[in-house]
Amino acid sequence: MTKSGGRDGRGSHLRLVGSSPGSTPRQPPVGVVGTDLDTTPSAAVLETLQETLLLDLAAAPPALHPVIAEASVARSAALLADQLWPAGQPDEIGEVERFFWADAARVLGERRDLDSFVLLTSLARTVGPAGRLPLQRAHLSRGRTQSGVPDWVSRIAGFRLTSAIVSEDVTGDGLSVVLDYDDDHHPHTVVVFVDNNLGAIAKDVFVGPPVDRVVEAYQRGGRVTVRTVRPATAAGIILQALGETHDHDDPPVTEDFEFFSGLLVNRLTQLPERPVRPPVRPQLSGRQRDELVQEFIESRHGVGLPDDAADIARLWIDHAVDRTVGGPLRVSAVLVELFLSYWLPRKVLADSTYFAAVPVVVKAWLEFAGERTELDLDAIEEALDAVDVWTPALEAAALSDPIGSKSGERVFLDDTSADLEDAYRTLAGLGAPPRPDLRGLDKSQAATLSVLAPHAWLLAGETLGTNYAAEAYEIADRLVRDAPDLLAKARLSTWPRAIVWLLAHRHRLVGPGEPLTPHGLASELSSSPPTLRKTARLLTSTLILPR
Repeated sequence: MTKSGGRDGRGSHLRLVGSSPGSTPRQPPVGVVGTDLDTTPSAAVLETLQETLLLDLAAAPPALHPVIAEASVARSAALLADQLWPAGQPDEIGEVERFFWADAARVLGERRDLDSFVLLTSLARTVGPAGRLPLQRAHLSRGRTQSGVPDWVSRIAGFRLTSAIVSEDVTGDGLSVVLDYDDDHHPHTVVVFVDNNLGAIAKDVFVGPPVDRVVEAYQRGGRVTVRTVRPATAAGIILQALGETHDHDDPPVTEDFEFFSGLLVNRLTQLPERPVRPPVRPQLSGRQRDELVQEFIESRHGVGLPDDAADIARLWIDHAVDRTVGGPLRVSAVLVELFLSYWLPRKVLADSTYFAAVPVVVKAWLEFAGERTELDLDAIEEALDAVDVWTPALEAAALSDPIGSKSGERVFLDDTSADLEDAYRTLAGLGAPPRPDLRGLDKSQAATLSVLAPHAWLLAGETLGTNYAAEAYEIADRLVRDAPDLLAKARLSTWPRAIVWLLAHRHRLVGPGEPLTPHGLASELSSSPPTLRKTARLLTSTLILPR
């Protein structure tokens, strides 16, 4: 199964073994919509629905037209529900909806062209109870006299669910629920991917090949477990994941999720069995988390670790339990990435001494957890390698000692802050920094830029004033993009300080009669003048910076 392009003539968005992404899509047919001009609101909306349906069909292989027609109309009907009757009392909403679909049935029932009959068939078999009866009556009436109807039209929304499987990644990053639909002409599956690293949201929905080919692909890829479940159990897992998705204001879902989620919901509502709610996920109490930390420290993996090992291990557990699904003993390269490059730098302000201990402790924890869960060695090695990849993000985050006391301490950001942008507003009144464009960068560069540039913004704004934050951000961005080899010539935590030092001297903020002195500025930046002077010289000798 592979991901391809979008709709509207840009290539199929389906992931079907045997489909031909390079084939020329059928262009939407051009025909007469109706002989009589109807100007009711329903007619105007139906024109848009029909155009959307034709474009979606044109981008898909002919064998998939029944599925695409069902998905296209289900998506359009869901959008209509949001736009045309989103407010009011339930009785009022029902009345508007019933009136619209009754008028739509009348308009489509009076037409005679094939395209409108395809739309009517799709609506009659997809729309909910408020419009089902008039649409089905109109469809039955037209079906008696409509000529030239392709065989595939009769199969729209006529697929039968026969089985379901769940495939889970051994690292616990997510699972796929596969619904198998039997059909003599085109058996297929509907696959739902649940992302455990994002709170177990349903992140992707797509059409796949028959279930035996799906299982074969999973087994060939390895590192997954596959089990058969009852369709009602599969539906319960999916509905819970969809609920998590809808709880997000802007969930990071795929384009295919947007297209196929309406089809998915419609098919789930037609199951003869009531969905089985998954068991409530167990949560670790504070005491249980502390006990797990103690087990780790007392194990052979805890020997020789830094003094902050227990604190760091507890942070790992808190992140795994509170921010993801699967528990603290998950060994995952993706979980390492999220912890080191995103969550920890936004949760904790600490100096380089504290952050230098984090990779060592995380590696020991991963080996401890992998041993406890009897995970394959290659999965453990992959997670250990990820620690090295994402360590630069922590090094860049270690700007200064935020407490102003002894080295190695750390302070938590406000627990109510959802991300680093809230911290920026609280700490410096700067507002949100620009979001770096990470396209074209490898993982190490992306990790470095995503932390170094915002911290250069913050440090310049706090030290020199808000007018200098944007310029510091721009220099940090150029440093990572234009001179990545230069980064190795100094500690990553030194670069934001050197950028601020450079800006202070360029704008003549340092010297006799100026607000800053070299030693005073170096003290604020928790560094020494020679180090800052040397590192700033590397910047000016390598990058062509505006004067």
